[in-house]
Amino acid sequence: MDRDAEANRHSSVSSEPTIPLGDQDGLPLLRGKQTLKGRLRTGWYRMDRLGRLTTSLVVLIISGAILARVLIELFCPYDYWHNPQVTVPPKTDDSNHSASTDKERRNAVRDAMKHTWSGYHKYAFGHDELLPVSNKSNDKWGGWGVTLIDALDTLYIMELYDEFNQGVTHVVDVDFSKATPGYTTPFFEMVIRSLAGLLTAYEMSLDKRLLAKAQQVGDVLMPAFKTSTGLPYPRVDVNAGVAVRASSICLAEAGTVQLEYWKLSDLTGNPVYHQTAQRVVDILDQSQKPYKGLYPIWVDIATGSFTSGQITFGAQGDSWYEYMLKQYIYSGGTHDQYRRMYVESIESMKQKMVKRSEFDDQMYYVGDLDFTAKKFSPKFQHLTCFVPGMLALGSKTLNRPDDLELAKQLTYTCFQMYNQTATGLGPEYVLFRDSSNKGLLPTNHKNDFDIEDLPTADSSEVNNGYYLGYDRGYLLRPETAESIMILYRITGDVKYKEWGWQIFQAIDKWTKTPAGYSAYRDVTSTKRDSQLTDSMESFFLAETLKYLYLLFSPADYYSLDDYVFNTEAHPFKIQHGRAHK
Repeated sequence: MDRDAEANRHSSVSSEPTIPLGDQDGLPLLRGKQTLKGRLRTGWYRMDRLGRLTTSLVVLIISGAILARVLIELFCPYDYWHNPQVTVPPKTDDSNHSASTDKERRNAVRDAMKHTWSGYHKYAFGHDELLPVSNKSNDKWGGWGVTLIDALDTLYIMELYDEFNQGVTHVVDVDFSKATPGYTTPFFEMVIRSLAGLLTAYEMSLDKRLLAKAQQVGDVLMPAFKTSTGLPYPRVDVNAGVAVRASSICLAEAGTVQLEYWKLSDLTGNPVYHQTAQRVVDILDQSQKPYKGLYPIWVDIATGSFTSGQITFGAQGDSWYEYMLKQYIYSGGTHDQYRRMYVESIESMKQKMVKRSEFDDQMYYVGDLDFTAKKFSPKFQHLTCFVPGMLALGSKTLNRPDDLELAKQLTYTCFQMYNQTATGLGPEYVLFRDSSNKGLLPTNHKNDFDIEDLPTADSSEVNNGYYLGYDRGYLLRPETAESIMILYRITGDVKYKEWGWQIFQAIDKWTKTPAGYSAYRDVTSTKRDSQLTDSMESFFLAETLKYLYLLFSPADYYSLDDYVFNTEAHPFKIQHGRAHK
């Protein structure tokens, strides 16, 4: 066969076009000498029909995804996505002009803050606390100016920018490596008040000097973690740069510093702060407990074992449980450990610690358990009134609707602690009897588990649903206002605004002094002047007034979808769409 016939035969066998492999058409023979455009063309021509179709489809999908992401970022940034939605859309009742009413009430709370700051600025500026009756000051926290620091973000939220700048001008010159000579600084209190207050003031104002001061506070308190287990010592000698050795620490002190150090890590880029505080959670998670999810309040620092103390959602235990949920929220739902621990605790609390009044079917409360989780104390602390707000937040975040119903019942009880007293102020705690007429004697008792036979209930107890103990003081505490604000924002039920306004009016009427607001000795007494204790804790500015102000503010103002509040009501911005480590 001649060469022409052979060529014709090969041509008839293949119907595909011949791909030129020489220098023509910009396709050099040697691949190493090809341009990028040339290489792409070579690869395209070498593919069969299916390969070209597949490649075209992949390119189309990738291009569409990029275009969609660009459009989302332009018109609805991922950082604004919230799942689940916590805050309900605000409701306006035109019949009572609730928008204007809210503004009036919000301004009344703002005026209370201005009044308090004015007295502090005049009589105690730079000191830890104002004494609001004697117009003096104290430095009970070592002289850092804790009221000033604790109040900064409240001033900013209320748009009191001149007062905020007054505080900033002072605090940037404070040396937090020093304290009153001989004073040892309480680790937990200064983390939740001073470190957190400076962090949120920085996040709001973006004044880098405040972040530098926050980091200084975080650093001078870090020696507390220098123990064999990583569980912190409860106090630090900041002047000497060392922790004060101790054998044990209470649950709330050890387990309510994690949010603050996590936020410090996020803002400084130094992961050591969060990693160090996280070790505490891991230790307590693994420690043996008398009942699943329930933690006694005293922990041995050297071993990490629970040693003694009651199980309580009140004093010395409270914020530990709160921070399980709030760390999960802050993590953007990426740390399942916190969710699991929170759910375990709430399920056990509901099973072992929640009871109902014998005289009011709507009135539920959370009592305490002894170390063995077998003995129950029917004592409901004001401090425990943060629980309904926590449950409501958890119900939306974790889709637990039954928790929201319990939250409503507990909030009702917390409000009635105010509503049923002569002054409208709430006492430190109330007491309940069980179905066999046993309970704690209202006079001083040895411990909270001395359950005895009680006399027949009088009309006051029957009407109120509870009876009062020997401590009837009101310390300007925020927990009920906190839960009322959260319940309103989650349910949209305007009754919570009315409850909050009633509480604010009582505070304004009975505790206001020419210089500020004072704690009240006995909420059942209307002899006002004799009941003022000349004490005003910094949490009144940081928490009580802030929560009441936010109650009457639009629900998307410092929204629960965008911020998680630490246990001192300092709002940390949630880093949506960002992985936390």
